Amino acid sequence: MRDWHTHVFTSTYTADVSGVCSVMYELGGMTILHDPSGCNSTYTTHDEPRWYDTDSLMYVSGLDEMSAIYGDDSVIIADAIRAAGVMKPKFITLCGASIPHIIAFDYKGVAHLIEKETGIPVLPVPTDGLKSYVSGVGLATREWIKRFADRGAEKKYGSVNLLGVTPIDFSRQENVDDLKAFFSTSGREVNGCFAMGDTFENLRNICAASVNVVASSAGRVPARFLFGKEKIPSVEGLPIGPGMRERLLACIREAELTGKNLRAYEDLPEESEVLVIGEEIFAKSLATEINYLYRTEGSGRRARALWPDVNEGFDEEELLEAIDRSKVVIADPLFRVAVRNRETAFVDFPHEGYSGRIYRERIPRFLSADFPIGSWMEHVSRIAGRN
Repeated sequence: MRDWHTHVFTSTYTADVSGVCSVMYELGGMTILHDPSGCNSTYTTHDEPRWYDTDSLMYVSGLDEMSAIYGDDSVIIADAIRAAGVMKPKFITLCGASIPHIIAFDYKGVAHLIEKETGIPVLPVPTDGLKSYVSGVGLATREWIKRFADRGAEKKYGSVNLLGVTPIDFSRQENVDDLKAFFSTSGREVNGCFAMGDTFENLRNICAASVNVVASSAGRVPARFLFGKEKIPSVEGLPIGPGMRERLLACIREAELTGKNLRAYEDLPEESEVLVIGEEIFAKSLATEINYLYRTEGSGRRARALWPDVNEGFDEEELLEAIDRSKVVIADPLFRVAVRNRETAFVDFPHEGYSGRIYRERIPRFLSADFPIGSWMEHVSRIAGRN
């Protein structure tokens, strides 16, 4: 029997609590992470590139042993009320790590008491520190939309929302600017970007868009919510290279006309020479673009994708077996230690959600119109040819 919780070669992805903090960072609220403090330092040190450049109200409760043992919630309630009185945020987000989860902390109840005393909206997001950031971003975004979105916003035909956009997947703001620029130059207005480079006031009009573009798997939960409540269809995919750009725009047009949820990336093979490892929508989009370029040059090579489970991460045995069967692996540099076959070549593509800040400066502007996907693929092909 496989044990998904035993990892010898691989690390873990950013936790759900960091996902909540990341997606709420720029929206003018106060985020309270209920935890002794360890998860907070991990978030600020490794997962948040904006920490030293942009102010945000991020607080840790400093949960101590006796409060945990006795289930004494009066401390966090009093501290939250006092801090809110001083800082006067637009709203408060309450999330937590593993210890509150173990002692069955009542997020909804405590949020209600804080809101009653302060008059400030409080969003309870019951994270547990055991799932990946994908879960935290999705849950927090959905709670924000439930509470603050203007459900009567006038529809803007031809506009799109970008969902699941945080530095955990996109790192620097330049990558998000490139994503927005792609839609602008394609004649699509970006109605809202949740949540980098946008504002609380503008995002309240999130229901006005024609289509939701799910830019990472973290955007699926809010996309499903908006489809269920507002009938806004979604399209999954990223415009990495000419092939994916064309596919993405075509799917947006179709979704706008039919109201159906679509995926811009193609159905990928179960076996191939090239393996892309990473966040699901990024990995599938990149693998689709690689296949497009291979077909263009008449190559018989193909690429496939492998991504972590939101709750459990990777089954490491399955991951190692997939790497062993591949001639080329494209992944975060920390996966290099998992390559056991000398015949398998490795191509670095850093991901902030996996290696944190370590390789941040090496993350390319992969959504830019100037990203040299062709020459980059020639490099990959040369590696594949040598192995």
